[in-house]
Amino acid sequence: MTLNRTETGEVGVRITIFRNGQAVTNPEGASDLYEFVRGIEIFEGINSATLEARIIFQDNAGLIGSFTGSELFKIQITGSVYDKTYFLRAYNIEARSRTNQNSEVYLINLASDEYIKNEVANVFGNTEVIFDKKIDAENIIKRLVQNQRFLGSKKRVFVEKTLNTHKFVAPNWRPFDCIYWMCNRSIREKSPGKNLQSGYVFFENSLGYHYKSIDKLIESANSQSFDGKTNPSTGEAKLYNYVYSPKKVSENQSADQFKINSVVFPEERNFLMGLRHGAWSGFSIGLDPVTISTSKMGASSDLSADAYRYSIKDIWKRMEHLKGNKNANPITKMDTSIQNMIDYPKRVRYTIMPNQIFDPKNSSNPQANYEQLVELQAYQWMRIESLKNVKLQIIIPGNLDLYAGYGINVEIPTTAKSDTTVKLDRKYSGRYIIAGLTHKILNNNMETELLLLKDSVQ
Repeated sequence: MTLNRTETGEVGVRITIFRNGQAVTNPEGASDLYEFVRGIEIFEGINSATLEARIIFQDNAGLIGSFTGSELFKIQITGSVYDKTYFLRAYNIEARSRTNQNSEVYLINLASDEYIKNEVANVFGNTEVIFDKKIDAENIIKRLVQNQRFLGSKKRVFVEKTLNTHKFVAPNWRPFDCIYWMCNRSIREKSPGKNLQSGYVFFENSLGYHYKSIDKLIESANSQSFDGKTNPSTGEAKLYNYVYSPKKVSENQSADQFKINSVVFPEERNFLMGLRHGAWSGFSIGLDPVTISTSKMGASSDLSADAYRYSIKDIWKRMEHLKGNKNANPITKMDTSIQNMIDYPKRVRYTIMPNQIFDPKNSSNPQANYEQLVELQAYQWMRIESLKNVKLQIIIPGNLDLYAGYGINVEIPTTAKSDTTVKLDRKYSGRYIIAGLTHKILNNNMETELLLLKDSVQ
């Protein structure tokens, strides 16, 4: 049951550790260690394959003597909006210092169990053999995450269907390495027409594991509803709206739960780095190791698409966008001379094409789409970079019902003066993708820090 709120962000926390499957207790039978905890941080993000956490202990009972640094931590949090339980494995104890004769402070780093298992599990051989010829992304991902031969996870796995299959030889990779290889070579089944969409990401949030394209994340965020409820079984999440406005000075603080505490605008209009990294235009080139001496721009007869010029102006219309296609690319709002520089290809991106050895080059066979890796590489790069067009970092009262990879709506007023009503900032208000979040707990109060991204402006 969620807490009856006395102030925004209030939480109840209980921490139990398990060793060899059994809860560790003191001689009196007590197992809750939260009285020794001075702070907790829990992280999740679309660029992280597992959940991570840090716990600060102030130890005046000699707990450090019993810690091995490998315990399983059960963190139960009762919040004012949503409740959640995390199971995370300790893998490091650091920053230990003695504050006085009777007390020590140290930091314990934790991550999902799969993070540890990934270091000892191997994927070796042809995927058709390893995965019994079921080499679509959905089967491979679920087998790698859930099968006892690999990570053996019991968590839910949400996989977006792909157009192509994945036939390759894994050279003794870890499971996550294998999955990231596939991220760069997966094509959306629901790509619009002949415009193939790639740009897959693999990450864990507190709903489970996700293997989805950025376009799918945007589609799902656009369909999220304020009236809906989070369904852990289907992976659907409620949409929340947060407003940057003064807090109420009264006993009734329920409305303050959904108000923004602070706003930061990271990397505002830094187009120079985009030019330097080829974020908006460039060349994508494929190298075939069989004919490596001739696999270069304009010289290879083996590859039909060995060199591909990409530009955000051309690819923009092929992408899904937050709040629909009516929103504009922020690049089009820039000075015309800068737009011309942005559209000038300067950087070159390379990809290896080992699949040419067995690619049937059959236009009716989706596997032949692997030959278009040079184009897909460009799309993936542009898709990820365009999502960073608008960045926002906010801190809100703790909410455990928010998830990396899902949507959130924010309302931020403009600083332009008005004699009538407060107007919203058209650029920074609206729907975002949560790229990363951190739940920070201190003295039974929790704040949630969010890194928000969106690709377009109104």
